[in-house]
Amino acid sequence: MTKWKQSPKGAKQKPGGVGRYYNGGNAARGQVNQATSSVNAVGQKRCPCTGREKSFIVGLGVIKSYTGDFPSPLQVMWFVPETNEISKANIPDSEIRKWVKDAAKYHGIPHILLAVILQQENGPNATKFQKIGQFAERTLTTLGAIIDEHLWDIVPDKIAGGSSGFANMSRYALKRAAKYSEEKYGRSPMPNSVRYRCFGWDQDTRISGDDWKADLYYCAAHLRQLIDRCTGKMCHSGPLTLEQVQIIICSYNGSGPLADKYGRDAMQTLLNAASGKGILYFYEE
Repeated sequence: MTKWKQSPKGAKQKPGGVGRYYNGGNAARGQVNQATSSVNAVGQKRCPCTGREKSFIVGLGVIKSYTGDFPSPLQVMWFVPETNEISKANIPDSEIRKWVKDAAKYHGIPHILLAVILQQENGPNATKFQKIGQFAERTLTTLGAIIDEHLWDIVPDKIAGGSSGFANMSRYALKRAAKYSEEKYGRSPMPNSVRYRCFGWDQDTRISGDDWKADLYYCAAHLRQLIDRCTGKMCHSGPLTLEQVQIIICSYNGSGPLADKYGRDAMQTLLNAASGKGILYFYEE
């Protein structure tokens, strides 16, 4: 069971549509619009992908669902509730795993790929002291990013642009992934049902760590971007080999020896889970 804390947010915005056209002229952030004509509206660009693409992993055995408590991260999160959740002080871990599944489905990526990334970024063997330290570090980074967003770039990029949030994403990676989703797939990084919370509050802030649920959609958008990049095929739809999956996971972490180790460790986690020797804590069918 995970407790949540409400964090300060930006102004409300009116919901927009989702479609195959991207309005590149939106000053605040790219906005996608439903269009039925084959002719672009003024200022709109046609997206190369349909938004219905789906990638899946082959060569990996069946992984059992996990329904227990998360061993990590610290069971406190930043989260803005929906209107019917305002009175809730705790969010069941199974509900958060459903968020993981929904985010993966929305972006057409393998569910277990998003789950293993979360496990890599929230190590199950961390001590209580390490979990508290991680939560504090990521919270300070997120706070720096929020201040920086609203006070004219006042916080140094080394702080505000650092990795934070549930999926430990940097500001640069997050914003590029959101833009990629809009321009290539014609969709916002998250559906309106997730984006707009209580009283219409807009959670597409493009700030990592601002909201756990939003973090999952940004992470899934980034993985969709990496799938296309690592397979060399924009709008990838179809099977991913285990070798390709490892390259994608390495790329999520970066490059070099540490990223290579990150990829090997993640693949071992997947193989152990498939053979029954391990558990994928963020995976529940």
